[in-house]
Amino acid sequence: MLRSIVLVFALPAIGMCTAQLPPERPATTGQHMQEVNAQWSAREPSVFDDARTVGFRSDAARIAEHLHRVREHLAQSTPVGVSPLALAQRRGLLETLDGYADRGTFPVNDIIPGRSPVFIDPLGNACAVGHLMISSGHGALAERISAEMNLAYVHDIAIPEVAAWAATHGFTIDELAWIQPTYHHMKVRDPRLVASIALANGDRFEVRGPASPKDAQKLRLVRKDPKGEKELATLPKLSGVQLMEYDGHLYIGGMPPDKGPSAELYEWNGTSLHAHDPFTGRLAIGSMSVRNGRLTVVGYALGKGEPQERVLTEAGEWEEVPPTPTPAPGVGVLEERLP
Repeated sequence: MLRSIVLVFALPAIGMCTAQLPPERPATTGQHMQEVNAQWSAREPSVFDDARTVGFRSDAARIAEHLHRVREHLAQSTPVGVSPLALAQRRGLLETLDGYADRGTFPVNDIIPGRSPVFIDPLGNACAVGHLMISSGHGALAERISAEMNLAYVHDIAIPEVAAWAATHGFTIDELAWIQPTYHHMKVRDPRLVASIALANGDRFEVRGPASPKDAQKLRLVRKDPKGEKELATLPKLSGVQLMEYDGHLYIGGMPPDKGPSAELYEWNGTSLHAHDPFTGRLAIGSMSVRNGRLTVVGYALGKGEPQERVLTEAGEWEEVPPTPTPAPGVGVLEERLP
């Protein structure tokens, strides 16, 4: 897996007193990790012992480094009293966290100045904790948190189902608070922008809609780099668009229009665009994630029934996944439901 690359400078540590520490500015690893998540000083103060200074090419690279480091610490310890089932869930989700950090697709804070948590941004990019919930089959819980308290820190999310989910999956609330990054404030997006990925390696891909009703009602997939931008492909106009990277390919998901192709998902393999139609009918895409190493999508028939889930098999077929119940406070998930 690709890991974040930090630039190491043989310079003495520099005290930082500014409200925000830019990722490229030389500072100790502890100072950079503290910038992403203030829990470092309480959870692992030894990170501040290294006086060497480092810099990161982007905030996404710095967040990825934070997540990798937290994952390594959590993999080496287990909360007291965790059941074998919850321990298995924990181990699987820590591997999911590693892959999420490698992909480097994080929420954008274009809401408030400074740094802030963002559970799920308007483009559908989930924070690390939200991604773990979605990946474990509890996208409805993540969406509820986003709707009710999108900018809250984990310690301030007073929803009993969160504590129940944490216990069922082998985590403590304090551990989830350590995982949860903050995101620096960015400028308001281009109004044509409907989805984007800013990868840890500096690559950026955008899905853009038409600038006006007079323009062709298509979506455009665009790659941006320091040399400029290039249109890679066009596709039918979808609503509720999400964009993610999986296995080196880009996947664009959303609800298709009433007329035209019924595909909810499009795959860009680097040279061409391929349509996928994982559901019967025309569904809205609630989430896209990687679970057990496989691309998984959740679809919703608006106003009708329960969400449907599909996983992409090795053969390239979409396979139905039985629904997973959301844990109620004090209620566990039966062991036979463990993937």
